[in-house]
Amino acid sequence: MRVGVFTPLLSQLPLAAVLKKLKSLQIETIELGTGNYPGDAHCKLSMLEDGAALAEFKKILADHGATISALSCHGNALHPDKARAQRDAEVSRKTILLAEKLGISVVVDFSGVRAIHLMPPLPIG
Repeated sequence: MRVGVFTPLLSQLPLAAVLKKLKSLQIETIELGTGNYPGDAHCKLSMLEDGAALAEFKKILADHGATISALSCHGNALHPDKARAQRDAEVSRKTILLAEKLGISVVVDFSGVRAIHLMPPLPIG
């Protein structure tokens, strides 16, 4: 069994440092955020248009023996704020395109509004 880590938990560190830290714990599989709620500290969607950055990203992964289990772009394409919904949907679309370029078959996302917005306040007592 492979154990992986969702790298936004370590977003304060650069990708190479994350991979070094994880390798020392015998963890070589990662899930990377590409924007929206998880942020994009370790995986920039701009790599879609920047071949040199994409090549450098792949080299860092290879140098550390890391594999990607999924790209994550948890956003809300159904948000009632149309501008936010559109922005989140665009991040999802670009994440799928990047996953294709990287040969990754899993993209993690979600949609909807938090239940707290749909429910009246709970009575206390």
